[in-house]
Amino acid sequence: MSVDAIQQIAKTEEQADEMLEQAKKQVRKEQEKSDQKIARFQEEKDDNEEKRKQELREKFDEEFRSIQGPLSDQTQKKVEQLQTISQEMREKALGIIINKVVNEHGN
Repeated sequence: MSVDAIQQIAKTEEQADEMLEQAKKQVRKEQEKSDQKIARFQEEKDDNEEKRKQELREKFDEEFRSIQGPLSDQTQKKVEQLQTISQEMREKALGIIINKVVNEHGN
């Protein structure tokens, strides 16, 4: 083999090594881009999930308040109603309850 041929082969091998190195760099760049896209996608997904959770919390809180309000009002009215019962009526009611318990469970 002549010196030119050997030099040509060495030059070709060197070019192949450079091309291989460039290809490896390109693959690393593409992998980094892909990793960044995946990370951004995951962040967006997490943000969207957190927003959805917050929306559900707010919805349930609102529903709870809409149910709680009328029930609290009703309970307060009943408490006020019971507080207006005279002491005499309370004692009568208590006597009736005691007689009923004694009569039903005493025999």
